[in-house]
Amino acid sequence: MLKNQLVYKKIDSFVEKTKNNYASVAVLFIDEVEILFIKRSENMPTHKGHIAFPGGKKEKNDTSIIHTAVREATEELLIPDYLITPFGYIDSVDTVEYKFEVFPILCFLENKPKKFNKNEVQKVLYASIDDLKHEKNWLYRGFYPNDWIFNIEDEILWGATAKMIRNILNLDLDSNQDSELHP
Repeated sequence: MLKNQLVYKKIDSFVEKTKNNYASVAVLFIDEVEILFIKRSENMPTHKGHIAFPGGKKEKNDTSIIHTAVREATEELLIPDYLITPFGYIDSVDTVEYKFEVFPILCFLENKPKKFNKNEVQKVLYASIDDLKHEKNWLYRGFYPNDWIFNIEDEILWGATAKMIRNILNLDLDSNQDSELHP
């Protein structure tokens, strides 16, 4: 079972508490074999064109970090919320561009989306969990400490999203690599 292979915390009272300023992302697992990523639109205020998880910052009516992640995923992927089943979370991650805590919420997604919100998303991408788990598929770019990247369909997964994946899959990559890749 996939849950036994991941590092995460079970949904608890912490995630149900309302926090002031934060962002949440939905890490969407499909059929326990792949993870959904989006390429953010160039129209977005932050992280333009980055490979990311669906997500965004808290809105006034959001009741928890889970609610924010699910709401954002439904808005970006144009899917109903009943297709998303949250089951866990990992500790928040900071991003360079975004000054709030970003909470990754792990969810099962019942079906792949058939369309997406083109104002927020350029395209939807999928990566095999098996490919993401293999250390040999990660490259050390070295632009900053712990700068590991992963290629998905000719796009580069890097930064906070890559760090979240490595944490969830328990990948402790050696940052003293000799090789570098400059995309």
